[in-house]
Amino acid sequence: MPRVFISEYITSGAWADRPLVGSLATEGQAMLVALAEDLAADKRTQVVTSWDHRLGQFPVKDTEVTLVRSTGEAEDIFVQLAAASDRTLVIAPEIDGVLQQRCQQVADAGGTWIGCSPETLALCSDKLVTSRRLREAGLSAIETRTADQPPPESEWVVWKPRDGAGSLGISTSPSTHAAPHPDHVVQPLLSGQHVSVAVLCGDPHTVSLPVAQQHLSTDGLFTYRGGRVPCFPLDSPVSQAVSKLALDACGCIGNPCGWVGVDLLVDDENQPVILEINPRLTTSFLGYRQLATNFALSHYVTCPHEVPPINRPGDHWQDEPIEFTSSGTLIPLN
Repeated sequence: MPRVFISEYITSGAWADRPLVGSLATEGQAMLVALAEDLAADKRTQVVTSWDHRLGQFPVKDTEVTLVRSTGEAEDIFVQLAAASDRTLVIAPEIDGVLQQRCQQVADAGGTWIGCSPETLALCSDKLVTSRRLREAGLSAIETRTADQPPPESEWVVWKPRDGAGSLGISTSPSTHAAPHPDHVVQPLLSGQHVSVAVLCGDPHTVSLPVAQQHLSTDGLFTYRGGRVPCFPLDSPVSQAVSKLALDACGCIGNPCGWVGVDLLVDDENQPVILEINPRLTTSFLGYRQLATNFALSHYVTCPHEVPPINRPGDHWQDEPIEFTSSGTLIPLN
């Protein structure tokens, strides 16, 4: 039975020197626990992880858990477990190059990284470079500029950290206002419906999952509250257009592998535009895993080379939509 090391950065002990609070901690823990639950039930893998001791007992049985008490210990244990496991999947934000650092650590330890190549991680972690790459390829992607450039031609704009994740550091302002930080990028504030598409990038098959609606806060900070999936009928023209654009985007970013989350906006004319690409497991997984039927989603997250083609997506997803919070709690549909 292969050993699969699932490392969620924040709960792994990397934040042992600070409080385990905030959206990154909540969503990261929910993704780790959900993935461990599914794989433990599937019985095809031995799940291995590290766990901040302040969180108490790891909630999933049949998981090999190493408790961590300091940041230094967290780094040592990560390398040890990566070296001793058959595959390593890291759940982490793109902030400060964490994903790229983890990828290099796995390689240095002689482990096997599940996920995008270092080049793809670097590209997608930079919102400015990502936008330019997609637009140069002729894809519909949001215009993105640096803080020292003239702002986009819109009344209101959105400011974002260039390598941000989890809606951290996002703000809105009239286009005439100064940048909140010199390293931020600026985009036009567009009207429409915020959606996302998860893409399982495998070899030889790359599969686009149903389009998910994003529930975001309305205070201009765009805090993620959860979502609804699917948000359009699977065979509808808008669903097909969004999915095609997400697949085309993944074809432009080098060597994507495993789970890739594409955030988009569907405008008032039902035309999709790409906002950003997340080269890692995203919180929408918490909804997709509940929607999946006759489809071992978590297994394929950790074994992207086994992803099958989905010729009839309706055969793999339950009929009723799933609505969920950012911590994975299901919301009853009215």
